[in-house]
Amino acid sequence: MLDGMRRHKGWLKWSLALVCLAFVFLYVPGFVDQTALEGMPNDVLARVGDHEITVARFRQLYLAQLQSYRLQSSGEVTEEVLRSLGIDRQILQALISRYAALSEAERLGLTVSDAEVRQRIVSLPGFQENGRFVGEQRYRQALQFQRPPLTPAQFEEEVRRDILFERLEAAVTGWVTVSDEEIAAEHRRRNEKVRVELVAFRGDDYRDEVEASDEEIQALYEESPLAYEEPEKRQLRFLLVDESAIFETLAPTDGEVQQYYDANITQYTTPGQVRASHILLRTEDQDESDVEARAGELAEEARAGADFAELARQHSQDDATAAEGGDLGLFGRGRMVAEVEAAAFGLDVDAVSDPVRSAFGFHVIRVTEKQEETTQPLEEVREAIENTLKNEQATARATALGRAIAAEASTPEDLERAAAARGLELQESGFVAAGEPILGLGFAPRVSAEAFQLEEGAVAGPIQTPTGPAFVTVIGRQEPVIPPLEDVRDDVRRDVLRSKALELARQRADEAAAVLAAGDDFRTAAEAAELTVATSGLIARGAAFPEVGASPALERTAFALPVGGVSGVVETGGDALALVHLVEREDVTTEQIAEARDALRAELLQNRQNEFYSSYMSQVQQRLSIDIDYEALDVAVGA
Repeated sequence: MLDGMRRHKGWLKWSLALVCLAFVFLYVPGFVDQTALEGMPNDVLARVGDHEITVARFRQLYLAQLQSYRLQSSGEVTEEVLRSLGIDRQILQALISRYAALSEAERLGLTVSDAEVRQRIVSLPGFQENGRFVGEQRYRQALQFQRPPLTPAQFEEEVRRDILFERLEAAVTGWVTVSDEEIAAEHRRRNEKVRVELVAFRGDDYRDEVEASDEEIQALYEESPLAYEEPEKRQLRFLLVDESAIFETLAPTDGEVQQYYDANITQYTTPGQVRASHILLRTEDQDESDVEARAGELAEEARAGADFAELARQHSQDDATAAEGGDLGLFGRGRMVAEVEAAAFGLDVDAVSDPVRSAFGFHVIRVTEKQEETTQPLEEVREAIENTLKNEQATARATALGRAIAAEASTPEDLERAAAARGLELQESGFVAAGEPILGLGFAPRVSAEAFQLEEGAVAGPIQTPTGPAFVTVIGRQEPVIPPLEDVRDDVRRDVLRSKALELARQRADEAAAVLAAGDDFRTAAEAAELTVATSGLIARGAAFPEVGASPALERTAFALPVGGVSGVVETGGDALALVHLVEREDVTTEQIAEARDALRAELLQNRQNEFYSSYMSQVQQRLSIDIDYEALDVAVGA
């Protein structure tokens, strides 16, 4: 629908207001199958102050997001992938933030009148034509074109909330200002550039010149023993409900495959499309019969052999398409005004219609191309459907099995009995530190986090892992320990060599600094000392320096030097040091600052207001009573 509106903005531009203003949790895009929402529970998923978020409301947005990802990935994204990315939690947090803002606006006594809502709607450019409101009939028609259709009350309530939130943000951030001095400093920071010459001294370059004695290794180990401490480790016993194993046991029936295919036939169907051109004659301030007669004359001229595109250029009153010969492009059903769509799909290629009446006037339509609807046969997509069904069924069975085991297993003994009753085996890991991969589970950060908060004799689970829900108990614990030197000698030796190499690099840098400071020319003096000089181009803040890369410390030094100045030794932030010579500075002028002042002030002000508003609303959420029913969230995401 949006593509159609972009192509034909001359006579559909007023419906763009819906895209601009209808907030995402109210507006569900047309590609969301509304049958998927039927029967969704109105259970409360979360309470934000006095406001409730229902499972059905959350599910609308969740399905829209899922479909959006599927369109972008050619159908590869499943609900399981979406959950693994945490999209469900992000959507829920967005809804909570929305209702928190509404609660705060109510607390502050902010209101929006009906007159303000009406004024906002009629002043939207998308609802205007020739500087005037398009009228009640076309306004309501625009709402009906949405998928699902919107009532005026729904749309106007959302506009009211948009204005309310604008008012809340203005009330909270209206005091924020940006001074001229701050603008000048920021413009200079962004646009000032320097050209430098530098000599780098990297520790790695001196590694071969240093050695680590046994005494030095012993001394470093005794000086910094905690650097080599091994963290607490735990040994785990766990039960994994392996979704992949369940997947392999499943075989969807032909009936299930057929049912899924029929229910999702639109996924396998390429809708029919037509390419058409039109000539639009508007009826405003004119006798409709005269306009219709003139449209009929143009239709006859086209049928008699006149160039349709040239007729459109001369006579069409659709500003967006007239210059293109009236070309509307390729469009499918649901993309055009109903009358135009019906006429176009009813015409043969190269046929010209009689005048067609719509809310915009009279159209003469010529079809230039037709693409018939095609549907992939079931056999072509059977394997993909079977895998989808197996994935869904495996996830559902694993989730149900996890819940059943959770109801029975409050102790490790209970867990073992519950597993044995279902033919499952518990596994044991070696001793692992927090965050390390677990043998048999792989990288499972949620399991690791739970295990390191768990008392021995307790059971945690079900915990979602990449391969299915898991239950975990702790069967052994190793306290943090500093290993004997012999176990970590290689690590200590490496650190001794690194430290000594960097110290040698610092000595060489200090020697070079004295030589270069005494010379008249940085490059000449450096080359005479057999040092390699690297030269940058003109670089702004944030750019990488040659030889050492990005370095905030080196950047601060370089931009603070006078032209021709040479720095002392600068630690670049890694195992390297540098001496820098400022060759050239490209400063900003007062005229450039003045020219950018208004735009930069607006940007800085907006950023500062956004930052303060975000902090303010975080505090609002902390004050509010926010309750989330995570079991209802599982229902909402089909877990």
